[in-house]
Amino acid sequence: MSEDQNPVLLTDTPDEAAKPARRRAPARTSRKKADPAPEAATAEPVAEAAPVPPKPKRAPRKPKAKPAEVVPELEAVPTPVTADLFEAPAAPASTPAPEAPALLAAEPGLAVLDAPDAPPPAVVSGAEGEVPASRRKRKRRRGRTERAGSAEPAGGEVTELDAPLPPATEAAEVEAGASLEPSAEAVVAEAAPVEAVEPAPPAPLTVVSLGLDTLPALSAEALAALKAARVVLGSADALDRLAGLGLELPQALGAPESVHLDLRRIGHAGTVLVVVGDAAGDGPAAELLAELGPGEVRVLPGVGRVQAACAALGLSPDVVSVVDLRRAPLAALRGQLRAHRLFAVPLADGAAPAAVGRLLVESGFAGARVWVCEFAGGAPMARAWLATELAELREGFEPRAVLIVATGPSAGLFAELPGITTEALGDAAHAALPLAARLLALAWLQPAAWETGWAISDGEASLALEWARAVPTARLRAVGVDPSLLGVTMARAGIGENLAAIPAASPLRCREWPAPEAVFVRGGVGLSDWLAAAWARLAPGGRLVATAEDDNARADLLAFAAEVPAEAWQELALASGETVAGRLRFAPAAPVRLALWRKPLET
Repeated sequence: MSEDQNPVLLTDTPDEAAKPARRRAPARTSRKKADPAPEAATAEPVAEAAPVPPKPKRAPRKPKAKPAEVVPELEAVPTPVTADLFEAPAAPASTPAPEAPALLAAEPGLAVLDAPDAPPPAVVSGAEGEVPASRRKRKRRRGRTERAGSAEPAGGEVTELDAPLPPATEAAEVEAGASLEPSAEAVVAEAAPVEAVEPAPPAPLTVVSLGLDTLPALSAEALAALKAARVVLGSADALDRLAGLGLELPQALGAPESVHLDLRRIGHAGTVLVVVGDAAGDGPAAELLAELGPGEVRVLPGVGRVQAACAALGLSPDVVSVVDLRRAPLAALRGQLRAHRLFAVPLADGAAPAAVGRLLVESGFAGARVWVCEFAGGAPMARAWLATELAELREGFEPRAVLIVATGPSAGLFAELPGITTEALGDAAHAALPLAARLLALAWLQPAAWETGWAISDGEASLALEWARAVPTARLRAVGVDPSLLGVTMARAGIGENLAAIPAASPLRCREWPAPEAVFVRGGVGLSDWLAAAWARLAPGGRLVATAEDDNARADLLAFAAEVPAEAWQELALASGETVAGRLRFAPAAPVRLALWRKPLET
């Protein structure tokens, strides 16, 4: 019986309806389509099934069809049942790889998915027809479609797609599958790192020096900074001088004393601070550089008051020591005074010249010569007086005047080199450390002008005074000394404001102080504790010098040296000479033992 004459039997048995329908592709040897009656019969139960989102599944695998063989299973076609999408897929049995199934050309709504490793089928040719030559290409298109997101169905079942795909959409399907594979250019573009675009850093704070002229003569760099400024901050005098340039600038008024607060309020980035004179000498440029750092502050220099005063007198600024009394008390000048020196003293008070004259007379420099340079009309005007004349003068001066002082010879009230006299020490001279021990201790300490130091001694400050007088710019702490008594001695010895007194302190309190670069400890009660605390706080490369004048202090020195080996030892045997009944006698004093430690640099 031929395939067209074979009737299609429908069964009502419920058990057989549960089996999935198997459909037979048309024979490869014939292009004649099957009778549409079976398709119509099977389409009716599918329409009655519950709507379930379809999912493409693989066609059933079977051996090659024979041209003249009739499959008996087509005699009874059961009702097809759609696959349950929520059912766990069964594990596929391990079977040998079957051959590729025939194409379902009669069902355009069904998709056939093959394993990518299946061998290509052989082309069968005969009287009834042959397989199209484009089968391999269509098979590759299915593979790309499967990679595009189709999940492989379990068990080789066939399900319906969302909508039937007409033959016209096959080309579009091929293009969509090909577009899912990125090109080589796209892969290279994806692999290349994307560099983040960093925003341009804001312009730092710019400090512009206007000089001393009423109409400033600014450089091209200064003019460019002013034109690009977000806001221009300055005093009333500085802003008035900028008005003569005819620049339209956003301005903000600020006082020289509150410039730091004004900058915090306005902001540093994009701000230009204008200063009359030189920003480094007459303005806060040095403080801003120390506070913000060189990377955040740009200083454009100019001619300041000190440079103009020296130029008016024919002096080089390199041979002049600047003592700025605008930011320091008058005692700062007393600590700097030496014989045959030149000093430039910027002032902030009209009565300051007379006070400087009196200080010179009291310090033994009555013959000193003082030039007062004023800048009322822009150009400096200098007048000269002796220190005694200036001390008695009641004339007013410009508040921003500059004094040029030539000290000349000294009356010997202040020591030029270390070695403060007994008269300068006053009542504390009998308890002071011997002069020879003070000089050796300073030689071992080697204090520098920028360093911080501690001088720890109980009740007397002879070495602290020597240290402060020898290095007037160092910042020192005299620990264990009464502040009122130290103040009187400082005035007699010509010490400035670089020495502070701490009356009583324990070794634990030194943790609150800045780390020192040099420490001196005089032996007494608690020497071992002070040595340990000072060594712990000492900066890398710092020096520690200690003295011992009795047996207990010597034992403490030896005990600490057992833990931290000393670099140098010295013991001074001293004897004081005196005349008794016309005869010279030497009274031996207790020997002084000194030890030096140097802290290694951190690596």
